[in-house]
Amino acid sequence: MRRFRRSYSVVILAAALIVVGIVLCWKGCWTGSVPEGWKSVSAPPAPNDLMEGAWEGIWASDSKPLKGKLSAVIENIPDGSYRASFDFENPLGPNSKSVCVFRIQERGAAWKFEGKEDLGLLKGGTYQYKGSVDGETFVCTYNSTFDKGVFRMQRRKPATSPTGP
Repeated sequence: MRRFRRSYSVVILAAALIVVGIVLCWKGCWTGSVPEGWKSVSAPPAPNDLMEGAWEGIWASDSKPLKGKLSAVIENIPDGSYRASFDFENPLGPNSKSVCVFRIQERGAAWKFEGKEDLGLLKGGTYQYKGSVDGETFVCTYNSTFDKGVFRMQRRKPATSPTGP
């Protein structure tokens, strides 16, 4: 009987170590990714387009003690809306990617926008977004089935190459 308990304990310990290893690898393999199109967005957006382009910043939950890095590529689509491709750093696992369409509600010195997307149960269900963008700063609140919080981003500056003689 003792031999069985000892063997059983070793199996449980080995299984736990394997699970921890998989989770750490999973987290490490996904860290640092950016949205599709990130590198191709090098030209500054049109002067009258406050939303299109590459953005980076943070997201923070208001209902849970979670936050992380956030990056996005936002593009104007033919119907006048904007498609945002987000990449979220997740402190509890691998990064998460999502896409949302924002509709401009008001244009002026800052644009106000809204959006609603069902990302599926595994990503938190249906998200409702409401925010503003002024060309340099993007602030958006989100409210989903399981969470609510805020996105805060700054326009990504184009990389400058050093000039030499």
